[in-house]
Amino acid sequence: MIHITLGSRVDMDPAEDPLGRSHRGWWPGMSDADCYQSNRGRWVLGERADHERYALFSARDGGRKLVRLAVEITAPPEDTGPGRRALRGKILRAGHPVFDQYVEQEAPVMGPRNPVTYFESPLDGHGSCACGCGELVPLQRDFLPGHDQRAIHERIARVGGVREFLDWFDTAWGG
Repeated sequence: MIHITLGSRVDMDPAEDPLGRSHRGWWPGMSDADCYQSNRGRWVLGERADHERYALFSARDGGRKLVRLAVEITAPPEDTGPGRRALRGKILRAGHPVFDQYVEQEAPVMGPRNPVTYFESPLDGHGSCACGCGELVPLQRDFLPGHDQRAIHERIARVGGVREFLDWFDTAWGG
């Protein structure tokens, strides 16, 4: 899950912002729609963002850092200039498990100075480990740590050993 920490409101010139925003940041009383539109973009989002399902936006109010908005990501991030991208999604409401778990609660990520962080959540969704062990993995991963190597070595053992595997592979792939 993506977690973005917002600062206080900053006014901007819409003519100079690729997203046409007049402000960014968070302030008490801000609507969810305004929070999403003014803060969805111009972040340094790595490749991992392409595989995430949800994003949380947190901000400080007084001494507490609380999640202010939860978004379901519905399309890959859009480019907004060199090295910067914007999220595209829909605002989640009460009744959705991600909203109910996180919104108006303490932020799940506290320490890093980077405003964009990622964390594993039980609500990310899960698939089965591709090694065949039957254990659950987050959606953006195929294997549990080390299980890719386990799967490779189990398949090599079925053929005999490494040498036999290489001979079989080269024959099967025309090498």
